Amino acid sequence: MESPTATRDSGLATERTALAWRRTIASLCTATLLLAHQAVVTHSLGNTAAVSAAMVALLVVWVIGHKRNRHLRAGHTAPPATAIVATVCAVATVATVIAVTLSMSLLRW
Repeated sequence: MESPTATRDSGLATERTALAWRRTIASLCTATLLLAHQAVVTHSLGNTAAVSAAMVALLVVWVIGHKRNRHLRAGHTAPPATAIVATVCAVATVATVIAVTLSMSLLRW
C-alpha cells in the first residue's frame, strides 16, 4: 500500500517536471534570440548557421518536452532513455554553438 504522502505528491512532481521543461525551453529560446541578434549585428554566415543549429535544437527539446509532459499526465513515470539523451545532446549543441560563436566574435574584436 502506498503512503498518503506519495499519492498526494504525485501531481506536484508532474507539475515540477512540466515547469522544468518550460524553463529549459525558455532558456533555449533566449539563447537562440541572442544568437540571432549576434547574426544580425555581424552579418556573418557562421552566426547564421549557429542560429539555425540552435533553432533545430530548440525544436527537438520542445517536441521531447511536450511528449514527456503528455506521458506524465497519462501516469507514466519513467522517462524514455532516448528522451534524456536527445535533450542532453540538444542542450550541449546549443552551448557549444554559443561558445564557438562568442569565441569567434572575440577573436575578431
